[in-house]
Amino acid sequence: MNTDIINAVTDIISNIQTKGDSAVIGYLKKFDGVSFKSAKDLRVTDKQINEAVKKVSPALKKAIKASYANVLAFHKKEYSNIKKQWLITDSVKSVGQIYRPIEAVGIYVPGGRFSYPSSVIMNFVAAKVAGVKRIVMMTPPKKMSNEVLFAAKICGIKEIYTIGGAVAIAVLAYGTKTIKPVNMIVGPGNAYVNEAKRLVFGKVGIDSLAGPSEVAIIADSGADKDYVLYDLLAQAEHDTMAKAYLLCSSKEIISYIKKNFDKEKLNQIKIYNVDTKKAIDMVNDIAPEHLELLIKNAKQVVTKIYNAGAIFVGYNTATAVGDYWAGPSHVLPTNASAKYSSGLSVMTFMKRSSYIELKKVTNSVKKQISDFAAAEGLVNHKKSVEVRKI
Repeated sequence: MNTDIINAVTDIISNIQTKGDSAVIGYLKKFDGVSFKSAKDLRVTDKQINEAVKKVSPALKKAIKASYANVLAFHKKEYSNIKKQWLITDSVKSVGQIYRPIEAVGIYVPGGRFSYPSSVIMNFVAAKVAGVKRIVMMTPPKKMSNEVLFAAKICGIKEIYTIGGAVAIAVLAYGTKTIKPVNMIVGPGNAYVNEAKRLVFGKVGIDSLAGPSEVAIIADSGADKDYVLYDLLAQAEHDTMAKAYLLCSSKEIISYIKKNFDKEKLNQIKIYNVDTKKAIDMVNDIAPEHLELLIKNAKQVVTKIYNAGAIFVGYNTATAVGDYWAGPSHVLPTNASAKYSSGLSVMTFMKRSSYIELKKVTNSVKKQISDFAAAEGLVNHKKSVEVRKI
């Protein structure tokens, strides 16, 4: 870990905790070169949003609206299939689970080199469908794009602040006099944002500590060479840390990729000349964030994939289809964490409580629990059951 980043983020969090709004304003001046007279000015107004909306092209507005509609439809279907409460009941007891939404969630939308209206949609919609009452968005003031604000307006986000980086994460976790804290933080960011999420985890929940973006492509001789090439190029353009794996049975395609890929970015790709059976085994070990199946009989292969954040099925399905438009959230597990975790969904924003009701105290129940407690040496656990009347 970079100790400079850890120390810097630790100081930011500490100052936000002790100095609150004044620390936030100071950091915005220091990091973004933006001056605010009052912490109340940090909140984005309806006027600002409406002015931003006017500057977004009609074509992009249509694309953002389509994305929102698809993601909303997907998560509504997901929600309808969640059993919010269930019980097993007999003459002695009732036990089960109750699902409830998290009450307040913070969404971080980065600035950086690009504008990310997709991050607004892919994080917000699942939270809204889950029933989260308060959803707060934060984005850097210097990089607050018109497209991001338009996406926020389409989504219906009411509470937006112009705060970026580790400062935003600290404010969401601990709050200030002006801004109330949340219970969970989601959204991507740079190394400082990731470190801040790591440090505040426990005080609040987080979606994940995301690593570099990654894709694995299984391709056979039936795949179009340019499909493979541009899907790999799309991955490489995220940043220099982005990773790609090409597992391909066609030497011709491999040769084409090596010939036409930017030499500086070629080191971001690991290329393997293997058949589909071997590729499946390798992919289940890699557990990629994105997996493309550019092969014949791709639907049959899906049944053999156990570890992947999202699976893109068939020659036509580029990763970008899921990044922007299809419906499932593009927030996915990285660094092989698909072996034990899943992408962001409605369930990310729901928590469950166990329901336990002992309807009738019997001698048999008393004895079983008492014997267990006695075996563990917990005398008052034992007595707490024994004192109850039959």
